[in-house]
Amino acid sequence: MTNFGATFRKARESKGISLDQIANQTRISARFLGAIENEEFQLLPGGIYNRGFVRTYAEALGLDPDQSVADYERLSAIPQPGSEIPASAAASTPKTDHHLYQVAVGILVIAVAIFYLMTRESGRKTETTTPTPVTAPATPPAQPAPAPQPTPAASPTVPEPEPAAPPNTQALKLDIQVLEKTWIKVTSDGNTQNAGEVLEPGMTRKFTADNSLYISIGNAAGLTLKINDKPLRPLGKSGQVRSVTITPANLKDFIG
Repeated sequence: MTNFGATFRKARESKGISLDQIANQTRISARFLGAIENEEFQLLPGGIYNRGFVRTYAEALGLDPDQSVADYERLSAIPQPGSEIPASAAASTPKTDHHLYQVAVGILVIAVAIFYLMTRESGRKTETTTPTPVTAPATPPAQPAPAPQPTPAASPTVPEPEPAAPPNTQALKLDIQVLEKTWIKVTSDGNTQNAGEVLEPGMTRKFTADNSLYISIGNAAGLTLKINDKPLRPLGKSGQVRSVTITPANLKDFIG
């Protein structure tokens, strides 16, 4: 055994918590958590779910999730004792995609524009109409009576304009429809809403946020997403792990 599993065990024991407590927190079976600590990767479901479990467990213990996933992928490429691996599989080296988890630096710059975009839509302005003044006709003079004085013009009445509607500050509303079995994690405004869950086809989930939604997906093609009832473009291919952050400022970049 390497230091990979021991690192998880020491981090958990230093916090004084059990596998069952971590399982309740992360919604990952204690059997799978134990397999990670014992480096018995053959007991895990396999594929994208293994990487999702390692990432979620590392985050729960305060470890570096990206480094933990990279260490897992390096170790999982080494044949386990008693397992048979075809020569063609042994000759290939799995490629890690570290750049998928990097958050765009440009988000810090885009954040400055959030206030402008949120207040851009002005309220409906009320159009008012000023009635045309009506002047009463003068009575023709009678002979030899003196001409009557003309009736003064009626003062026009102008209705007071209604106040403009306040700017639209509608929150982000995320709707998830599951097409293929996949793993997800969702954070709303910096607060974890879903610490990690495996979803089956046909399941749905809904989340809301005021400023930002962070979504981590184990199978990018396994979900259809809508923000404020607007469909989003596919985030990637089947089996691809993606993590994105959606804000009112960059929402237009994701809408298909």
